[in-house]
Amino acid sequence: MKWFTIAGVKEEVRKIQWPSSKETRRNTVIAISFILFFVAYFILTEFVLVWALRLLGIGA
Repeated sequence: MKWFTIAGVKEEVRKIQWPSSKETRRNTVIAISFILFFVAYFILTEFVLVWALRLLGIGA
C-alpha cells in the first residue's frame, strides 16, 4: 500500500489527466441534453397516462 502515504497520494494526483475546458463544456451539454430529454419524456408520459385514465373514466 505504497500509495497510502502522503507521497503516494501526491504521485497519484499528478497522474490524473484532467479534461480540457472544451471537453468539460461538451460533456456538460450532453448531460443537460439527456436531462431535458428525460424530463420531456416523463412529462409527456404522465399527460398521456392521465388522458387514457380519464378516457376510461378513472380519475377526476
